[in-house]
Amino acid sequence: MNKISRRAVLAASLAPLAMPAIAQSRIKVKFAGGGVALYGYMPFFVANGRQLWQKHGIEPDVAMFPGGAPAMQAVLGGSSNIACGYYEHTIQMAAKGAHLQAFVLQAQNSGLVLGVRKALEGEIKSVADLKGRKVGVSAPGSATHMFVMQLLAKAGLKPSDVSAIGVGTTQTALSAFERGDIDALSLFDPIMIDLEQRNLVKILADARDTAGTTGIFGGPYASGSLYGDAGWLEKNPDAARGAAAAIREAVLFLRSATPEDALAALEKGMCFLGAPICTAGFQRNREAFQHDGAIKREQAETVRRMLASFSPEIAAANIDLAATFTTRFLPG
Repeated sequence: MNKISRRAVLAASLAPLAMPAIAQSRIKVKFAGGGVALYGYMPFFVANGRQLWQKHGIEPDVAMFPGGAPAMQAVLGGSSNIACGYYEHTIQMAAKGAHLQAFVLQAQNSGLVLGVRKALEGEIKSVADLKGRKVGVSAPGSATHMFVMQLLAKAGLKPSDVSAIGVGTTQTALSAFERGDIDALSLFDPIMIDLEQRNLVKILADARDTAGTTGIFGGPYASGSLYGDAGWLEKNPDAARGAAAAIREAVLFLRSATPEDALAALEKGMCFLGAPICTAGFQRNREAFQHDGAIKREQAETVRRMLASFSPEIAAANIDLAATFTTRFLPG
């Protein structure tokens, strides 16, 4: 066998070994997505669309759920490593003795909107008028549901005074509202801005921007985040650092991106209501991305105060708030 042939055989014999080495250079992470809430979780979907996970050493395995509560359960149950969900779930579970920890912020402000069907605006003029009504939320126990419970508490009502109906975050929610299956809807854009532009909804509470969030919650707010079991994060710091770096890069991109560039960065088909609606929604939620990826103590305190307003369990719990979030995995 001549020298060239020997080299060819050697290269062929080594090729199968090289492929696994390349694959093993990235850390496989199982993500639980808490619904297609386009703006609260927009950095997550930008990381998917622009392959930022891979850039930062992560091989993502994403399972989507209809809301934040089932995504949280996937992490608690061990079928997922990291949840794309609202920060408030870490405080909620701390009161129950579980140690979830958020490690990168996707969006500040709440981003949530509560509105009633336009046909009912004569009967339902305020949150207090929702007593006995059916309110659509992404999933019971999710951020959309907790938003309603906090507003009910401010209006002097109990969570049980309304029926919370899980309708998801996409076309199912829109259809339930249009058919009249629900009287009111607590959700995000682009669905809420689509209903607004078609004059189908009367807005009762709007926390899409800083002014609205501060007016409703009394301070700055941490909403969309990535969080995981604190023990898992401690044992997998490289995975946490890679995921945090990908989200932070997506946030920095969104801080100055044009609406067209922001939407183009998403996976194809994400903007299911069409570019004009999603562009308008991005403009309405732009303030959500004016941050550096770190959850701040004052944001965490606002969230805890909100939860304690309707949950006696959280109000009475001795929660180590500093343990529910960390900045140690963020890029320096």
